[in-house]
Amino acid sequence: MLPAQMARELLEGMLGADRLGFLSPRWADAFLRCCAEILRADVDLERRTVEYGGRVVEVGVHALGADEEDLRESASEPAVADRRRTLGEAVGDTRLIVRVDRTELSKNIVRGLEAYRELLTAHPEWRGRVTHLAFAYPSRGDVPEYREYTDAVLRTAKEINEEFATPEWTPLVLEVNDDYPRSLASFQMADVLLVNPIRDGMNLVAKEGPVLSERDSVLVLSREAGAADELGDDALLVNPYDTVETAEALHRALSMSEGERKERRERLAEAAVALPPRRWFQEQLRALGAHG
Repeated sequence: MLPAQMARELLEGMLGADRLGFLSPRWADAFLRCCAEILRADVDLERRTVEYGGRVVEVGVHALGADEEDLRESASEPAVADRRRTLGEAVGDTRLIVRVDRTELSKNIVRGLEAYRELLTAHPEWRGRVTHLAFAYPSRGDVPEYREYTDAVLRTAKEINEEFATPEWTPLVLEVNDDYPRSLASFQMADVLLVNPIRDGMNLVAKEGPVLSERDSVLVLSREAGAADELGDDALLVNPYDTVETAEALHRALSMSEGERKERRERLAEAAVALPPRRWFQEQLRALGAHG
């Protein structure tokens, strides 16, 4: 998408490093292909090296994991228990679909809400039995496009509630503000965790949710999130542009047997903490030292 000269400058600037780290193999390989196609650099895809301008630059893959110890410590705070009580009063005994994102265009919140609307339309048996908790953290409010996107999120949420709500049931609870304890409480309570970005380097929410889940939540995950490389076998992968497919994945997640939910969630949690932040950073330092 970038003009040729801008693309060259970006790649050459990155190649000023001795080593470049990416969160998933496909992002690393995409960079290598760009170097070969745009810079005509000598690229070794197997060893992941780029020779350019008389230098050899290594390209590494370092998948950032969740910090389980820190997460569990934060989740044990009294504020999290308070949020659980408040949320429990709001949603009653309904099943819970949860999402936690920054309000950014790449996070694809509007299509996620549209997928929930499609779920309630195509599978009316879930009306009154499920609640969608959508927690969006404000982002870049000084940028007009982001303000417009936030307005679109709020507008879509209002339309869904106007279409489906009953005196006894509010189908969608949307909050656009910062509240970390509330996010942790929602991870604990979720039956389904929806993470559907258009494109994400990693997405730590997809890893934090399974670690804290107390209901063996099912992860519905965009195949365009970097985390899909590690979690794809046990998540339900979806095309982030396809709201019908996402709705069907939500239906499948809500309908999944307890045994399958438990097995999937345990494997997701194990993969999620495989490389916690401290080790992630140390491994990159060791790799850089070996390069020197």
